[in-house]
Amino acid sequence: MSIMVAEVYRALVEAGAPETSARAAAAAIPVAGDMVVKEDLWALKEELLTRIAQVEHGLGERIEQQGERIAQVEHGLGERIEQQGERIAQVEHGLGERIEQQGREMGERMGRLERDMAVLKFAYGPIIILLLLKIAFLP
Repeated sequence: MSIMVAEVYRALVEAGAPETSARAAAAAIPVAGDMVVKEDLWALKEELLTRIAQVEHGLGERIEQQGERIAQVEHGLGERIEQQGERIAQVEHGLGERIEQQGREMGERMGRLERDMAVLKFAYGPIIILLLLKIAFLP
């Protein structure tokens, strides 16, 4: 193809065109290797569509795999949440029992304390009166 460009240049110069104009005109002739024809564009379009379809298919598979993985994680989390709920219920039950037991023990202690105070009131009352009488009447 470069031979054809050279021949066009030579013909233009021989025809009397200025050398710079002949050179510019010859340079404007496309070289066959640089030319793109409609068939080339259709082939590229088909290749691009094929590649896009492959990428979409690959992405679809990866999205499906990730969806399955997410479902597995959600299932595992659901089981762990259920286990934690059961554990919380056990702890709440145990705490409730301990609170009831502490309440009973406190009630028993308060009862003993009240009995002890009643005994002290009964026992120390007469003793204090006798001590006061002794101090008042017996020097």
